[in-house]
Amino acid sequence: MKRIFASGTVFALCAGALLMGCSRNECTGGSVCGAGNAVDLTSKASQKSPPSNMSARGGPLLVTHKWPTFKSCDGATSVAMPADGKALADFSLMQQDIRSEVTTPRNKGGVWGSGHLYLNLSAEGKETVTVDELHLTTRIPKKIDPPSWVALTQGGCGDVRDRVFNLDLDKPQLLDRGVEGIGEADPTEPPVRTNSLGSGFTVSATDPAIIRVDATACRGNYEWSLQIDYTYQGKALHKVVGPFRSFGAAGKETKVYVPDLSTGEIGTATEDKGLPIGCPVQQ
Repeated sequence: MKRIFASGTVFALCAGALLMGCSRNECTGGSVCGAGNAVDLTSKASQKSPPSNMSARGGPLLVTHKWPTFKSCDGATSVAMPADGKALADFSLMQQDIRSEVTTPRNKGGVWGSGHLYLNLSAEGKETVTVDELHLTTRIPKKIDPPSWVALTQGGCGDVRDRVFNLDLDKPQLLDRGVEGIGEADPTEPPVRTNSLGSGFTVSATDPAIIRVDATACRGNYEWSLQIDYTYQGKALHKVVGPFRSFGAAGKETKVYVPDLSTGEIGTATEDKGLPIGCPVQQ
């Protein structure tokens, strides 16, 4: 999947691979309800609750996540910050890829348009669990105020081959896209899963899985979490990941910057707020 956009200047390219959190080797290309099926989340009532005893202990499913950039060299994912968060000047642009820091719960930031959530799924010890479904924890994501500032990015390189789910926060709707990308599989990671969630999708410590959720906001600003429903020894359990923030609508006071990584300067705010990254021209 090529990640190239036509607006703004380059915020991060693979020439600065270490700054972007990826190696030079990564610069070469490297639901959950059935592949190709959409889940209209507006038609769901509040989600089912699992048995309290097991869910209180958390169950054996292990979940770690990475947000909001591609695991490969990613110079396109942009970030935004609400009014009660830090100023852009408070982040060290020359020392690190600020996107993962901006979007931590502590710093309150989110993505501008499209962000990428990787879920690493496995299980404790010798246990095996069945991953049944993935959905928003509430019927409609929580709406939040427009961002105070946006830091635009552009560019990217390489192809990313992943098991992908699209989350449209405006509808809201979840779509299992199956396997996308034409890059080579990373031999250090589990094989890309092709089967649908449900009885055929099991994970364990020796057979983990990685899935990617592309979350996009184009017409609103949201705070959201994902719930993973799974089965263990016949018991229905769940784990929640989040919250995350996605911004798709600027306000009158929103300032948009294209930082210069070579100098660390945030630059002057642009007049054109433009479309959020990953959003179609016609809304």
